[in-house]
Amino acid sequence: MDTTLSNAVSALTSESTALSTISTNIANTNTTGYKAVSTQFQSLLSGKDTAATTYNSTGGVTTTARQNVTNQGAITSTTTTTDMAIDGNGFFVVTDGTNYYYTRDGEFNTDSTGKLYLHGTNYYLTGWTTDTSGNVSSSSSSLSSLSEIDVDNYSSVAKATSTYSLSANLPSEGQDSVNSVSYTNSSGNSANLNYAWTSTGTYTDSSSGVTYNTYLVNVNSSDSGATLSDGSTSGQSSLTYSVTTDTSGNIVSVTGTSGNAISYFGTDLPSSIDVTDSSGNATTVDTSAETWSTIKANSGYSTTSTLGVYTSAGDAEQMSVTWTAAGNDSWIMTVSSPVDSSSTSSGSLTDSSGATTSSESYLVSFNSDGSLKSISAMSEMNGDTLSTAATDSSGNPDLAVTGWSDSGADSAISLSMGTSGSTSGLTQYNSGSSSPAYALKSSSQNGYEAGSLESVSVSSDGTVSGKYSNGQTVALYKVAVATFANANGLTAKSDTVYSANSSSGTPALNIAGQNGSGDIRGSSLESSTSDSTTQFSSMITAQQAYQAASQIITTTTSMYKTLLDATP
Repeated sequence: MDTTLSNAVSALTSESTALSTISTNIANTNTTGYKAVSTQFQSLLSGKDTAATTYNSTGGVTTTARQNVTNQGAITSTTTTTDMAIDGNGFFVVTDGTNYYYTRDGEFNTDSTGKLYLHGTNYYLTGWTTDTSGNVSSSSSSLSSLSEIDVDNYSSVAKATSTYSLSANLPSEGQDSVNSVSYTNSSGNSANLNYAWTSTGTYTDSSSGVTYNTYLVNVNSSDSGATLSDGSTSGQSSLTYSVTTDTSGNIVSVTGTSGNAISYFGTDLPSSIDVTDSSGNATTVDTSAETWSTIKANSGYSTTSTLGVYTSAGDAEQMSVTWTAAGNDSWIMTVSSPVDSSSTSSGSLTDSSGATTSSESYLVSFNSDGSLKSISAMSEMNGDTLSTAATDSSGNPDLAVTGWSDSGADSAISLSMGTSGSTSGLTQYNSGSSSPAYALKSSSQNGYEAGSLESVSVSSDGTVSGKYSNGQTVALYKVAVATFANANGLTAKSDTVYSANSSSGTPALNIAGQNGSGDIRGSSLESSTSDSTTQFSSMITAQQAYQAASQIITTTTSMYKTLLDATP
């Protein structure tokens, strides 16, 4: 009877534990991310009946709690953009500032400082910082690589223009107005020497304080296979001269450039140029009549356009571009330093050496079918220093700007205008108009003005993005998803969070949807896995077992009384 009473007591204790677990499950039926716990019963044996060679079952029963952390709860949509749910394996990583914890509860709100925290707790959501395209800056399996997600760090955004794509047509009729000198070579073939000039700005002599005007003159032959020589430079497809004048227009100096070197220097343009055709026939062309005043009077076709760009501070600026027809299906493109909306200088261009300059020029050539042939940097004098326009690794103009007036960071803009043989960028076709003009087809750039944060959203790979008043949606963080070798071994804490231990193993940090981790659903929450119907059914079963064990105790007590009453 002692054993019977002991068994009944263990049954009461075990069923009481089961009822406690069931009541906890029922209480958390509506708790976001809660995982229902089940009670497991194990029998206890007091010893072995050697005669019957069997174990008797007089030891009673004990219980253990079994976590079901990996069970997926139903995912429901919400109207809160910072709510999240994991669809699949894994946990959000949160911190109290000292230790890291793990949860399936994605009910995150923004606190007064802009940090995402688990609603009603002191746990803050963590993740990796990203670039504006959502690429993780420094993903790592180490918890130390995570930071608290603080959207107020990005309460406003702006992006400097770093790439600019331009598609436009330059009218082929412009080539007809280029100033030229006709000549007949030694083989009797006629051609022209073409002269094109463009203003490239001003510069002030640092020692005297005197301001000068600067111009760029390009000379080439209509015979596309010819090479030119001015007595200092030979074998050139074109000759380039920097002309400096005083404010009255009088020439101060003329400097010829070849590649990155000075090849000619004087106070006037060359009076003769040698032309050698593709067959080796050489002819000296008298160019003495091409005085500075003659060239300026026959300026030829020139037009302007603008490039709209942004600084890192988000200010809109403009760079003026002058397109000057240079003959032989070529143009001089001169880009001037940027100005703001009031046409006030807002920064300085820098050349290939990093020196500041008021403009940079490029020679743009076309094939006979109107497709782009080549774009090459031109050299010109910047004061008394030779300056060569900058290009990037792809050979595109590299418009580097320093000293933005809005204190924006120095920036470099790669200007893409198509590839050789292509008509996707710049072209040279007949405009079909009595007034031929530069025709912009399309342009795009990757900068944008400053904007203030309006809302936050989360994508399936855990990218936390901010939507701003300038219409931009910018990636800010990537939420980390932690997985465990034995998630059911985690230690449960209050507020529906868990801590890692030796049973669960260490966390592996993943981008959502990678390495077996689940996707993240924005504006969603994971429901509790506790089902009230199932829990009530289990409660009835436990109640009946509890009553039965109570009856055994009552019966055993009665037997004891009978035994004691019968004792003499």
